[in-house]
Amino acid sequence: MKRLLRKFKNIFILSRRQWKLILLVFWLSIYRNILLFFKSRKAFSEDICKNQQQNLQLTTEKIQLAKDITLAIAIANKRIPWKNVCRHQSWQAVYILLKYQIPFEYIIGIERKHHKKEGHSWVKVNGKFICGGCNENDYAIIYNKKIQ
Repeated sequence: MKRLLRKFKNIFILSRRQWKLILLVFWLSIYRNILLFFKSRKAFSEDICKNQQQNLQLTTEKIQLAKDITLAIAIANKRIPWKNVCRHQSWQAVYILLKYQIPFEYIIGIERKHHKKEGHSWVKVNGKFICGGCNENDYAIIYNKKIQ
């Protein structure tokens, strides 16, 4: 019962903007799965990063918005009943960051130490992880796109 009350209380802690971002992440998760089903190139972060404007300014308000985006992706990821791995989360982050014109860095790497050669993707704003937090030294970078 206490756990249920704590979850109910936490609902009211979030701001309207944070709720809006959480719902946007849920929608984007559904939208990306539809794009993948139809084999659309728009389902890949590399394609939506192409030809983007490069004169984005990072303000304190945008830094706070980036923190809210991080929170929204983390909360939505816990609640989405289907697979929402790092590649999906990175796509969602890139999409939202472009929408709000926040400069970011999108990175894809391949794990160096293991024989499986697993890939990982992450997004950073102002040097801080938005999604896909990892030890970057464990990965060989194969793609790095900065939108600034």
